[in-house]
Amino acid sequence: MATFELSPEVRWSDQDLLGHVNNARMITLIEECRVRWMHEIRAGHITGGGLLVARQTIDYLIPVMYGPELKMTVTVKKLGNSSFTVNTRGDQDGRQVFDHDCVLVHIDRNTQKPTPLTPELRSVFEPYLQN
Repeated sequence: MATFELSPEVRWSDQDLLGHVNNARMITLIEECRVRWMHEIRAGHITGGGLLVARQTIDYLIPVMYGPELKMTVTVKKLGNSSFTVNTRGDQDGRQVFDHDCVLVHIDRNTQKPTPLTPELRSVFEPYLQN
């Protein structure tokens, strides 16, 4: 299974009053990782930008702290007819700190309705599909 890894820059200003990275900032860091992955595999060129974030869930396992490197790993959890689920795992100091799933729906930009994933799109996601 292929993976995409990114260690985003966590800034001092990303912390909240409790001294850990703010939960809203985490969603932004995860989005940046997912977008960079999609850019690397050229999925945006294939979809024509017709993707809708339909659902996101995140389990924070332990606080993400400023300072230690945060490593994010992207895989695909599920491929459906017109949607797919991207999983992003966060690790810091050798421990998993969060688990994030994002359901993306392939849509027709003109009608704004779901449209089936093309064979070309499936072929770029399949190497990342979790077993």
